[in-house]
Amino acid sequence: MGTETQGKIIIRRGEARDAQAIYRIGTLCFTDAWREETVAHDLAQPLSRYWVAEVNHQVAAFACFWFVVDELQLVNIGVEPAMRRMGIAERLLRSGMEEAKKCGLTHMSLEVRIGNLPAQHLYKKYGLEIASLRKGAYEHPAEDGYIMTRTL
Repeated sequence: MGTETQGKIIIRRGEARDAQAIYRIGTLCFTDAWREETVAHDLAQPLSRYWVAEVNHQVAAFACFWFVVDELQLVNIGVEPAMRRMGIAERLLRSGMEEAKKCGLTHMSLEVRIGNLPAQHLYKKYGLEIASLRKGAYEHPAEDGYIMTRTL
C-alpha cells in the first residue's frame, strides 16, 4: 500500500527513519514498550510491516504487523494520547488488513489486554472474535489477555 491521505493525517508504510518516533509513541502507550533498538531491528525484518500516521509531518501513531505464512499478526498499535478518538487506529488497522489480503494471507490474530475495551471494540468492528483467554499474558500491570482471530 502506498500513501493514504485524509485531511492532515497521512497514513504510509513505516520506514527505518521512523524507529525513534515509533519508540517514543510506544513509551506513551505501553508500560512494556520495545526499546528503540528493538523497533529498528523489527522494522528491517522481512516479515514485519509497519504503518505510521503523520500529522503535520510528525509521526503520531503506528501499527506493527507480522506477515507469517498465511497469517496476519497485529503486534502493536499505538496512538499518541492527544491524537486518540480521531479514527487513526482504525485507518492503520485497515491498511494492514488490506495489504495482507493483497499478499494472500487468509487469517488474522492478535492479543489484547482484557481491560482494553476501546481496542476490543475496534477489533470486533473489523470482525475479530475472542478465540481464547491467555492467563498472565501481561505484566506492569499484571493482566490476562484475549486472543482474537478472524478469517481475512
